[in-house]
Amino acid sequence: MLATLAALQLLALAQVTAPTPVGPGDATGPDATAAATTAAPAKPAKAAERPALPSLQSAEPLRGTTAVFGWAGWSSFGAAWVVGLTPVDDLGAVADFDWGKTELRLGGIYRRPFGEAGGWDFAGRIGLAWYANFGSSWIYSGNHSDRGLEASPALVLSRRAGGGVFSVAGELPMTVTVRYNSGFLFTPRLASAYEMPLVEGMTVGARASLGYRAGAGDAPLKDGRGELQFLVLAGWQLL
Repeated sequence: MLATLAALQLLALAQVTAPTPVGPGDATGPDATAAATTAAPAKPAKAAERPALPSLQSAEPLRGTTAVFGWAGWSSFGAAWVVGLTPVDDLGAVADFDWGKTELRLGGIYRRPFGEAGGWDFAGRIGLAWYANFGSSWIYSGNHSDRGLEASPALVLSRRAGGGVFSVAGELPMTVTVRYNSGFLFTPRLASAYEMPLVEGMTVGARASLGYRAGAGDAPLKDGRGELQFLVLAGWQLL
């Protein structure tokens, strides 16, 4: 009888599963969860995206939105309708009338950012327009009527400042005139602008530029002269 009881006791002990050793990395339960939470490095917060500022002067794209722009001052007024085709590509239509020289430009504009360095955004901008001079001499006595095509490549730098955006642009407008014996105009200029939000989706600002106009052939006002421009700006984001 004693032998039988001893055999049954050994059989029961053999069926009990031996405890599994727990290592430092195998802990479970509330204490383990707390330890894992404490040990896990915190993920850095994602930087907040800059609020959109509709601007035609800066290097910042419209990010897929649509906006209209207007300007007026010495010595021109005009408007533009620009669409963000992609988050980085802007394409639009521009109309500008220089009332001092009675020069009209109707065409398109394209802008694309290059990148960012030292807190500055960089972009390329180019315009292509039909050019018409109506020949008024009420300010410039040597003016005469003409027409042609104009290309206006530009390099733009901008950065956020004071709640708005400050920009600097180097522009190289080149005009080929085709009336009479044809001619050529070259008007490099340096421009700076500042735009700030007025209400949500609307900006106001100002732009000043200093340039030099020279030409050849029968182009109007081809004699070398300095040019100063000051414009008041406005922009509205539509979509």
